Amino acid sequence: MTPLNRILARPDETLAAHTEQVLRRVDTLAALRPLPDYPRLWPRLRAAALLHDSGKLAAAFQRGLRSRGKQPWGKRHEVLSLAFLDWLVLADEDRVWVIAAIATHHRDATFIRDRYRSRILNDIGAELLTELDGQPLYEWYAWLFAQAVVPLHAYAPPTLDGLRRALGDLETWVTPLLEQGMSHPHFAEAVLLRGFMLQADHAGAAGVAINGALALDEAALQAAIGARPYPHQRATHRAAPQSALLLAPTGAGKTEAALLWATRTNAPRLFYMLPYRASMDAMARRLERFTPQVGLQHGRAHLSLYRRLLTEGRTPLEATAEAFAHLNLARLHAYTTRVFSPYHLLRAIYQFKGFEAALADCCQSALIVDEIHAYQPERLALVLGMLRLLREHFGVRLLIMTATLPPVVAQVLAEALPGLKRIRASRTTFAAFRRHRLRLREGDLLDALAEIQAAAGSGQGVLVVVNTVRRARQVSALLRGMGCDVLTLHGRFCGRDRWARERELEAYFGAGHTIHAGRPITVTTQVIEVSLDLDFDTCFTDPAPLDALLQRFGRVNRRMRLPDLADVQIFTQPTGADDRIPVYDPALVQSSLRVIARHDGQAVDERRLGEWLAAAYHDTAAWLERYHQRRADFQSNVLDILHAFESADDGLVMLFVHLFDEVDVLPESLLDEYEAHENPLEAASLLVSISYRHLKMLESQERVWPGEDEKAELFITSAAYSAEDGLQLEQDGDE
Repeated sequence: MTPLNRILARPDETLAAHTEQVLRRVDTLAALRPLPDYPRLWPRLRAAALLHDSGKLAAAFQRGLRSRGKQPWGKRHEVLSLAFLDWLVLADEDRVWVIAAIATHHRDATFIRDRYRSRILNDIGAELLTELDGQPLYEWYAWLFAQAVVPLHAYAPPTLDGLRRALGDLETWVTPLLEQGMSHPHFAEAVLLRGFMLQADHAGAAGVAINGALALDEAALQAAIGARPYPHQRATHRAAPQSALLLAPTGAGKTEAALLWATRTNAPRLFYMLPYRASMDAMARRLERFTPQVGLQHGRAHLSLYRRLLTEGRTPLEATAEAFAHLNLARLHAYTTRVFSPYHLLRAIYQFKGFEAALADCCQSALIVDEIHAYQPERLALVLGMLRLLREHFGVRLLIMTATLPPVVAQVLAEALPGLKRIRASRTTFAAFRRHRLRLREGDLLDALAEIQAAAGSGQGVLVVVNTVRRARQVSALLRGMGCDVLTLHGRFCGRDRWARERELEAYFGAGHTIHAGRPITVTTQVIEVSLDLDFDTCFTDPAPLDALLQRFGRVNRRMRLPDLADVQIFTQPTGADDRIPVYDPALVQSSLRVIARHDGQAVDERRLGEWLAAAYHDTAAWLERYHQRRADFQSNVLDILHAFESADDGLVMLFVHLFDEVDVLPESLLDEYEAHENPLEAASLLVSISYRHLKMLESQERVWPGEDEKAELFITSAAYSAEDGLQLEQDGDE
C-alpha cells in the first residue's frame, strides 16, 4: 500500500476518492447550467474542487481522523489547502476565485480572514507546513497531474510565502464583496461560486448523486388535461420560457398548465411554492404523477412523510429511516422537483448557513408560485422582494398563479416584477365555473346553529368557517350539545391529531367521497381556505375580506357535481371591530360585506371578481402602508447586506425567527407519552405550534415553562389539550 492510499478525507474514504467524487459533481452541475454569462465559473470550480481538501494531507489531521476525534488537530485544513495553489497554472483573474472557493468551503470568509490573517502567518503558517510529509506530497502532486483538470507547474513543496500570498489575496478580494453586497458587480457570480462548491462537496461527502435535468411526463400531463385544454392552459404553455401571471378559476387546471409551462422552460430544476403545509403535502403527492423526483421541504415535512409512509405499509422504523433519508436528499438539492414554502427560500435570503447553495440551486430554475393571494401585506412584501432578487440576479423564471387577485395585489406585483406576461382564463371558462350563490345573513352564525344542524341532517356536507380558534371551539361545543357529530380543524392541534383529522376530512369530503347522511359538520378556521382538496355542499361563514371568503367558497361544490348552485351563507357579525387584536382589518371586512350585499342572492360571477375585489379594496392606503413599510425594512435590514461568503449573525437570525411568529409547545397532558416515545418523529408529532404573542401570554400567567430536553428547545404548557378540540389557550374567558 502506497502512502497516498493511506491518506483519508473521511474515516471511510481516501482523499483521492473524495476529490474524484466532488469533481464528478462539479461536472454534473456544469452540464445542468452552462452559464454563458459566467464562462470562467466552471473552470474555476474544477480547479478549486481539485485542491479543496489538499490540506488533509497534514499528518496531524490524519491522526485526528484515525483517532475518531480523540486527537483533534485544531487547525483548518482548507487554509493549508491554499498552500498548494502555486502548483496550478492559473490566470491572475482566476486565481482569487479559486482561492475563495477553497478557503470558504466550510467556514465563512471573515472567520478564515480573522483567524489566519496574513500578518500573523509567520508562526501559524510554519506550523501548518511542518505537518506535510514529502512522499505523500509528491504522490498527491502526481495524482492531481493525472486528473488533467488544470495544468500544473513543475513539482515543488508548498511554501509559507505561497500560503501568505493566498490569504492576502483572499482578504483583498473578498472585503469589497462583503462591503458592497448586491451592488458589487460580481455579487451573483460569487454566490454561485461558493454555492456550487458547497453543493458538490456536500453531495460528494454524502455519496449522493446530483440528478440530471428536470424531466416531466408530458404524456401524463396531456392525459390529465384531456383532449380539449382550456385556452388559458394553451396560452400558459406557449408563454414559456417567459415569466407569467396566470389568473383562472379554482379547478380549471392551473397546476397542469403550470407544469406544461415548466416543460418548455428547459429549466434544470422546478420549484413549487405554496403558503401552507397541508397544500404542500397534497401538491407533492400530486406532482408524483408526473415525475418521480419530488422533494418536500417545510418545517413538518419529516412528520408528513412519516405519516404518509405508515399509511403505505411501512413499519415505524422503516418510515422513520425513509423520511429522514428523503429530507437529507432534499437538503442536498438532489431532487429535480421540490415543493416548499417561502420560509425555505427566505432562509437563504436571510443568509442562514449554506445559503449560497440554496441560491445557486435556484439559478436558471423554474419557480411556480401558487396561491399568491394568501399572503398578508407584510408577508407579501418579503415574498415579492425575494422573487425579484431571484429573477434579476439568478435568472429564475416565474409562473405566478391565483384564482383571485385584488387590484392592490396586482399593483404591487407589477411594481416588483415588471414585464410578467398576463394570462387570464376566457370569459367562457369563468362562466362555466359558476358554482355558488351568495346569501348575506344579518347577525351571527351562532344564531343559525339549528339551521346548520338541519342541513347536516338532510345529508348535506356542511362547512362552518369562523375567524378564531376560540370561536371554533365555541361553535363546536354548542353543536355537540345539540347532539351533532362535529369535526373541528384549526391550527392548534398537535401534528398527530391534525394529520388524523385531515385524513378523516378527506375520507368524508375528498375526491371520490361517498355522499351519505351522518357525515360530521366541519367547523374550521382560515386553515381551510388554501389547504386540502375538499368538496362540501354548503357553507356558513363569519365575515371576512372578500378574497378570503372566495377561498372559503372554493371548498364548496368544488367539482360542480351539484345540480344547482351551492348556497354560501355569510353572516354580518362579528366583524372584529371590537376585538383587541382583530384577525382582519374591520374596515376591509365592512367594505367586503357591502359588495356582497349588492349581489345578495346572485351567483358568484367569476368573470367579475376583479370588479368586486376593486370595490372591496377601494381604500388601499392602509394596506399599501403596511406593505411598503415592511418592504423598506426588508430592503435595509436584509437585502442591502446580502453578500457571498458570509452567513447571518445572531441579530439577523432572530429577525427571521420572530418574523414567522411561531413556536412549538408540548401540552403537559402529553408529556408522559412524549417521554415514552423512542421514535423522535412520534414524539415530535405531539407538539403544537402557537404564536410568540401567545407564548408570552402563557408566561405571564405562569402556564408555560422550559422543558428538560437538552437536545432541543422545548416549552411545556399546562393549557388544556384534547384530541377533539386541540389546545385551549383561553383562561377565564380571555385569550
